[in-house]
Amino acid sequence: MPDTSASLRRFFAEFRRRRVVRVAIAYLIVGWVLVQVADATFEPLGLPPWATRLVIVLLALGFVLACVLSWIYDIQPHGIERTPALPEASSVEAPAPSPARRASDVAPPAPPAPPDASVAILPFSDLSEAHDQDYFCDGLAEEILNALAKVRGLHVASRTSSFRFRGRDAELSEIGRQLGVAAIMEGSVRKAGDRVRVTAQLVSASNGYHLWSENFDRNLEDIFAIQEEIARNVVNAVRPTLQSPIKFDLEKRAPRDMRAYEFYLRGRQLEGRTTELSWKQAPLMFRRAIEIDPEYAQAWAGLADSLCELLMWRLEVAHSGALEEAKNAAHRALELDPNLAEAHVAKAHALSMSGDHDAATEAYERALSLDPGLYVANYYYGRECFTQGRYLRAVDLFEAAHRAQPDEFQAITLAVNAADAAGDEERKKRLAIEGLACASHQAEIDPENARAHYLTAGLMQHLGVGDKGRAEMEFALRIRPDDFDVLYNGACYYALGNDPDRSLDLLERAVERGEGFLDWIEHDSDFRHVQHLPRFKALVATLKPRQDA
Repeated sequence: MPDTSASLRRFFAEFRRRRVVRVAIAYLIVGWVLVQVADATFEPLGLPPWATRLVIVLLALGFVLACVLSWIYDIQPHGIERTPALPEASSVEAPAPSPARRASDVAPPAPPAPPDASVAILPFSDLSEAHDQDYFCDGLAEEILNALAKVRGLHVASRTSSFRFRGRDAELSEIGRQLGVAAIMEGSVRKAGDRVRVTAQLVSASNGYHLWSENFDRNLEDIFAIQEEIARNVVNAVRPTLQSPIKFDLEKRAPRDMRAYEFYLRGRQLEGRTTELSWKQAPLMFRRAIEIDPEYAQAWAGLADSLCELLMWRLEVAHSGALEEAKNAAHRALELDPNLAEAHVAKAHALSMSGDHDAATEAYERALSLDPGLYVANYYYGRECFTQGRYLRAVDLFEAAHRAQPDEFQAITLAVNAADAAGDEERKKRLAIEGLACASHQAEIDPENARAHYLTAGLMQHLGVGDKGRAEMEFALRIRPDDFDVLYNGACYYALGNDPDRSLDLLERAVERGEGFLDWIEHDSDFRHVQHLPRFKALVATLKPRQDA
């Protein structure tokens, strides 16, 4: 007698893999909006009473057709193709929903089947005797990830997604499923003095077979050559049809003294931790790298960026000298390497913080002309445009940032905000549906990711089903009750939900932490229902003297 439960599991696993659930949810949301529009407009337009019923019937028929087509076809980077069937023996257990997801009665969209040319770079393990080289291991993996992300047609999981598997005892097949990739690269580093031993292996996420592996035992000064060789082998393994050889040029911007590179990596690691303490320590690392190698352009750019972050979040004030130092650092980076896109982003940061927005725009445009796919250029330029009220341009830039890192959902969420501020309702809905698929999936597979939960809630508000996201928002506030970003996004959620008291309570707590970007708060359309209230105006007023002090 056949195993009925196993057959059902296989059916539902295939149902999820073919993204039928995601299409169904998106269709129902859009269909609901269309019915509301028809109900509100058909009668004033003089259309017969049966016209609304006809719309509902057509939408019902279209729902069946959309589900059938989503079962048969899939959209890949290179076009629409028929979804391949799984082998008959394949049996995939559907994961149980996390407690936070059960709190919401909105089913999360199913993740797409991974494209063949897709890879995740996991953080390298530190096998050094003192186990104090995590910054070096992370830097090595991140450089390879960034190089691969620029290869056209290759999907690379973002650093944020890949690095959360650090130290986890998870099967590679499960990691591949969660990240939506076909291959996974992992490795280890053993560093002693001027020698470094790097082991790297690329593994198929579907069957665990090794696609490529190699050991490198060289001098520390060869680390950039090692990174290039690993990146080339990854491309050759996952994109064997690539016609022309890939040249990454990672060695082109190597410092003259590898000790400077190590301090540069420490600075970048501290920036990535996004805590007040780490942000304040990051400039110290970049200054130390510059002391060792005064001609290291990337260290100068890193110093400028780290100082601008402190200024933006009011952890430093302009009269402290930080702004002038940031301007000088960006200028020096460009003197050393005029074609370094990151240096133009640093210059734009500094100009924006000093109020010279026209010059900042010019610098951002120059960075994009040098590297159109640079995530930080698109993302921070998008923020600059948003704070200046250039909402449509901000949407384009946030979308470009999302394309550069498709599984990093922060940028697409901000694109929703910008489209909303611009009054582009159709584009807002489309982006919100796409963003909700990313954020809700992350909330399901990583229940402690507060950002995924509160962004899921906010996107539901934009889609008109905000009551379904209240549990997500409150869950984020419970697990991180004192974080500025959680409090601020909670204030946005409740402002959109017409709960001004709850919104302003949370915003007040966020502002009391001493963080927050005044220009952003003043232009954030999420607060349009509370901006006229005296309490909101008083909160904004408290920010101005602190920021200008």
